[in-house]
Amino acid sequence: MKILVAVDGSTYTRKALDYLIANRGMLVDGHELVMLHVATGLPPHISSHIGKQMLEEHYADEAAKVLGPVEAWLQEHGLRDFVIDRRHGHAAEEIVKAAGEHGAGLIVVGSHGHGLFGRALMGSVTAKVISEAKLPVLLVQ
Repeated sequence: MKILVAVDGSTYTRKALDYLIANRGMLVDGHELVMLHVATGLPPHISSHIGKQMLEEHYADEAAKVLGPVEAWLQEHGLRDFVIDRRHGHAAEEIVKAAGEHGAGLIVVGSHGHGLFGRALMGSVTAKVISEAKLPVLLVQ
């Protein structure tokens, strides 16, 4: 099974990765991990004034800041069966889209744990992924 792991560089990403290792026999061994980072898309009024190459470099730099340490951590724990996916845009939409494109059977996300009131005020990538995904979502808090 392919397992899509959404990573954003936060402590919640680290908790999700630690959970995967703690449950390695169930969630890692024999499965392919897809490590996905979604950089926030720049607003059109900014991106329209930046050349395409500069814009792509910006997204690549943002992804490298997150994915470099994730790749090092995976290799440190002896994990070799993973792929990296870098995207930009709205995180929840891209997570759900990537899960479908990769044929994932599970999405793993770390939650910031804002609670019901916080989600109502701020919105929640995790809540949107849970509501829109057509496959199981493992929430690590």
